[in-house]
Amino acid sequence: MKGKASLLKVYISESDKIGSTPLYEAIVAEARNQGLGGATVHRGILSFGASHSIHTMKIFALSSHLPIVIEIVDKEEVVREFAKKVNELIEQSKRGALVTIQNVEVIEYRPGDKYNQFRSF
Repeated sequence: MKGKASLLKVYISESDKIGSTPLYEAIVAEARNQGLGGATVHRGILSFGASHSIHTMKIFALSSHLPIVIEIVDKEEVVREFAKKVNELIEQSKRGALVTIQNVEVIEYRPGDKYNQFRSF
């Protein structure tokens, strides 16, 4: 994948779930199952959205309502089709969200050596 592509961004809360599964995990798993180029989940430290409620991480408080941003890059037609599935998952969670699509240019996309998360250090 090089050249023109699209970036799907999904803004949700860490506490959003479908059943007992975090919504961000369900979205990333579905992206992987459908063979999309890749997905990254970012955890924020402060946000507000349509409800105008502030979600923040305080030094002495643990919050499960922190903002989450999921980024997925692939060809435009693939991203637009996957956005429909994301909307279905958001509906299942019965929570609010913001979903955007941006045009991007992919400069480099290549697999590297797989990281073995279970190796000893």
